[in-house]
Amino acid sequence: MKNLKSSLLLYAVTDRYWLNGRDLKDDVELAILGGATMIQLREKDLPIDLFIKEALEIKEICKKYNVPLIINDSLEVFKAVDADGIHVGQNDMRADLVRKEIGPNKILGVSAETVEEAVLAEKMGADYLGVGTIFTTSTKLDAINVSIEELTKICYTVNIPVVAIGGINLNNIKELRNTMIAGVSIVSAIFGEKDIKLATNNLLKEVENLFVNPNDYKLFIVDYDGTLLNSLTMWDDIASRYVKSKGIEPEKNLDDIVRLQTNDETAEYLSKKYFNNMDPSKLIIDIDSFIEKEYLNIKINKGAIDLLNELKNKGRIVLFSATSLSLIKKSLKLNEIDNLFDELYTSTNFNYTKTDGSGYIKVIEKEGYNVNDTLVVEDAIHAIIGAHKAGFKVLSIATYKNMRNVKELINNSDYVIKMEV
Repeated sequence: MKNLKSSLLLYAVTDRYWLNGRDLKDDVELAILGGATMIQLREKDLPIDLFIKEALEIKEICKKYNVPLIINDSLEVFKAVDADGIHVGQNDMRADLVRKEIGPNKILGVSAETVEEAVLAEKMGADYLGVGTIFTTSTKLDAINVSIEELTKICYTVNIPVVAIGGINLNNIKELRNTMIAGVSIVSAIFGEKDIKLATNNLLKEVENLFVNPNDYKLFIVDYDGTLLNSLTMWDDIASRYVKSKGIEPEKNLDDIVRLQTNDETAEYLSKKYFNNMDPSKLIIDIDSFIEKEYLNIKINKGAIDLLNELKNKGRIVLFSATSLSLIKKSLKLNEIDNLFDELYTSTNFNYTKTDGSGYIKVIEKEGYNVNDTLVVEDAIHAIIGAHKAGFKVLSIATYKNMRNVKELINNSDYVIKMEV
């Protein structure tokens, strides 16, 4: 069977309410021809013998087009037709018990409305989650609405793909852009339409637009710490630790003060505050020496290498970081990815910051590209906001830090992805 995540892109769920005399198997075939990548057969009121008969017919259609067939909430039907998988809700049979019944090689989908439910479902053996209801729907009048923020938190927290479900249509699908979903699950916006094939095809185009397409860009400005390198925790209190290493007690909010500063600005501040106006350039060298051993032990994320290789094949890729250039060069070489960048920039190069977006503008001026040619890849909220305000399209990498400000992350990003560590 093809990759599960790609199969979840446009997940069509049947509802015979919309048939109006048509045959369900014909409607399913039209949906598949329009681009549906997975079919769920849902029959809440059909007698079991008719449910099985219908499932066998639809299985033949799905098999013809190599599209997985999922049975909703019926182990009896699932077993009778040997379907590709089964989907259960929170009030149906427990996911771990269903997994024992269906074995390890069949697809198990589970509904979830909270992070807690999602985490438990994954532990119990779910292969994917259906999260919703996202928007008000006539299909489930008693369903609890799940906010975009909660959906995003669920996608970040679990390690299995998530599809959004509930009231999704052409008018609101764009609101799901930054949620990290694998796809959408749709009922009436497919099977309630007169032209099912056309409606499905239109939805497919909109779903595909939720995900970044590197072919749309010529230049990629990529951050290093946090975005590519899993180094966030070491920077949380680096200034305080450095000052303490010199036998000086730092102010309580020192790390907050220097967090958004360039290396030069931090060195100047520390020089005046703690080191009797020591030459800031010498201080930078000493700070780099202090952090080098720790920094150079950090390995690049596996997902980061995959992303860099993908971007490298599409356009020019440059690194832009607030970390010192000497440290970055050593880290890149140790991680054997120095050959993936066409140029390296740091805030210190030209003393422009990411916070107001001026640093990104400076980079494209040096590179000879414009804002519309460029995709910024970042993780820090202040940098994401800065790039966004400067007019850039931003691909944000979700981290434990920026997920604390999930609303800001969603509102200031054009795309959000989770990096495989």
